This record gives sequence, structure tokens and C-alpha cells, in this order.
Amino acid sequence: MCAELAQTILSTTQAHEQWRQLCLNLIPSENLTSPQVRMMLASDFGHRYAWDQTWYGGTKFTIKVEEMAVEAAKKLFNADYANVRPLSGHLSLMAVIMGLCQPNDPIVISHIDNGGYPLNLQARFPLDVHYLPYKEDIYSMDVSRTESLIDRVRPRIVILGASIFLKPHPVAELAKVCKEVGATLVYDGSHVLGLIAGGQFQDPFKEGAQILLGSTHKTFFGPQGGIILIKKDPDLAEQINLTLRPNPVLIDNYHHHRVAALAIALAEMLAFGKDYAKQVVVNSETLARALVKEEVGVVGMGWGYTKTHQVLLQTEDLHQGEKMCNQLEAADIIADIGVRLGSQEVTRRGMKTEQMQHIAILIANRLRGNAVEEIKRDVHTLTRQFQSTAYCFESH
Repeated sequence: MCAELAQTILSTTQAHEQWRQLCLNLIPSENLTSPQVRMMLASDFGHRYAWDQTWYGGTKFTIKVEEMAVEAAKKLFNADYANVRPLSGHLSLMAVIMGLCQPNDPIVISHIDNGGYPLNLQARFPLDVHYLPYKEDIYSMDVSRTESLIDRVRPRIVILGASIFLKPHPVAELAKVCKEVGATLVYDGSHVLGLIAGGQFQDPFKEGAQILLGSTHKTFFGPQGGIILIKKDPDLAEQINLTLRPNPVLIDNYHHHRVAALAIALAEMLAFGKDYAKQVVVNSETLARALVKEEVGVVGMGWGYTKTHQVLLQTEDLHQGEKMCNQLEAADIIADIGVRLGSQEVTRRGMKTEQMQHIAILIANRLRGNAVEEIKRDVHTLTRQFQSTAYCFESH
């Protein structure tokens, strides 16, 4: 029975991989890893443990790889401090909040209704949470009202970040008032980290953010995990690091195979990030305009639809979004129920603007209710032409 269970798990995993290779994956929170990154995830580091540099033996190579990952991250993002230990973008954000805030401190973040991240840390770590004001266009922050809020509340930290991330945040505008009231300006770049690394989006550090954090597996093409980057301030770095080092608050063993995989991804981004990020933005812009041409509703008509990897379809509510998501998946086009479409994974597979226009037609035809099997065949014909991973080193 145990052997049969193991075989069933293996065959199910193989079926998943074969199916997803034929799908058009447009989920904006996912990406492909390269063969070399996958090798690191399957390496001996995955069997090993570390708590600090003295407790466990056998870590001389583990420590060396982490140091290389840190140095690569600092170089890529022009940061003075980097921590590659967080196991997710969410844990990166928690480490920053718990490292810098005391219980009941005021903080300012985006509300989920304005595309913000559904942070629920205050359920166990009480905070005085205030929400960034937005204009009638729910994805455009009201800068003057935000400045007034920060001046009045005098928060410990201000967090700029979102799950629906279509255009830059007003970092430069808010950096001044944050400095005046002593607030730390934190930029959660989970969705756009790869675009920042590739120089195709705003640079939060140049615009005045003190901390940049995020996920390493969305537009950044590393393994699932997180990263924290800090400019200039060693005190900030020390306060945050205390939550990630012995005696640990959030993380004990920080999964060294993931750190090694991230080190490879950082090297890939240093080598290929600019071309990759540029193509991601061009592809999402092309997809948005092609969808509009096909009479599919896209959010953001007044300002060009998107400046990132995301294209957001117009929906009345999540119920309609779920229906659209299910319609698309029936034809092997993968989205989420928010109907955020991301261009980063198909870009990593080597697709360009011609393919984006084709994808827009496939999406439109499916949402119109056209024959699902015919669309699925077209999807498979397209994806079979793009079975390798671009923007990475050749494996030997």
C-alpha cells in the first residue's frame, strides 16, 4: 500500500507537470525557474540544517553560498544590506513589522479594496492600522490626503505595496513627509521585484524608500521565498535581522537549497534581467491593448492599462471573476479569480508581442463562449512551440 501511495503521488506530480507545460499560465504570482535553479532545489543543501554559524558543523559551504547570495542581491539592487533568509514575501513583511514596531504602534498600509495585500498580522500582533487614501480610481493613491494622514498619525512605518499592482507608487512624494515625522518608508515589491531588478520600473531606493522587500518568485524568477534589502541604515538592518537570527522569532532553519537556488536566480537576473523585464512590460501592454481590441474590458483605460506585468480584467465582483477564471481554465488558460493576468511566465518561456496578440484572441474567444476544445487545441499548439526557459544560463 505504501509503495502504491508513493507511485500515485509520483504519477500525479508527473501529470501536473505535463499538463502545466501545455497550459498558458497567466497567474501574476508565479513564474518558471531555470534548470540550474531547479538543480539547487534538489541539491544536498535540502537535507541540511543551520541555526547559526557555530551550532551545527558541516556548514562551511552553506555559509559561503549564503554570503554569495547576499552580495549578489546587494549588487543587483544597489543596497547596503540584504537578508535572503525569509521563506516568503509575507514573512519578509512580518519580519520588518515585528522588527521595527512595538505592539499598538501606528502603521499605514493599502486596504485590500484598493488592491492592497491582505495583511492580517494584527490578529496576533496588535497594531494601530491606518489605510492609504485613494482617489475614485481605486488604484490611484491620493497623495495630498496621504501626506496629511502621515503627518497626523505619525506612523512607525508606511508600507507601499499591493497585490493588484498596475503602476508605480508615489514614493518620492511620500518620502519627504515620512522623513519629517520619523516614519520608515517600506516598499513591498513582491509583484514587481523582477521589474525593479531589470531597471524597467521605479527604483524605490532612488526615490526615497529605506527598505525594499518582496517575493522572489513572481516577476523575479527565483524559487518561492522572500528577500529584504536596506539602504544605508545599519540600525534598521539589525532590528530586522534579530527576527531572522537566533534566537529566532520567525525562522529557524532557512532552507539552504532555497538560498542556493536564489543565488543562481540573482546571477541570472544580473545577466539577463534588463532584457527580460523590458519584454515583460512590453508584453503586458500589448496584451492589454489586444484584449481591448477584442472588446474585453480592461481596467485602466485612462492611463494606458498597465506599467507592470499585470493586466486586470473588469469584473463586477469575485463571483464573476471566478466564473471567468473557470471558463479560461477549461481551455487550459490559467488565471486567478481576481482575473489578474500576468505576462511574466509566458515571457520567460520566450513569448513576444506576436504571441500576446494571439493570447488575447484566445482569451476573448473563450469568454465569448466559443468552443472550448477548439481553443484548447490552439493553446496547446502555441505552448508546444515554447517548451524551454529563456533568460538563463545554459546547463552543461
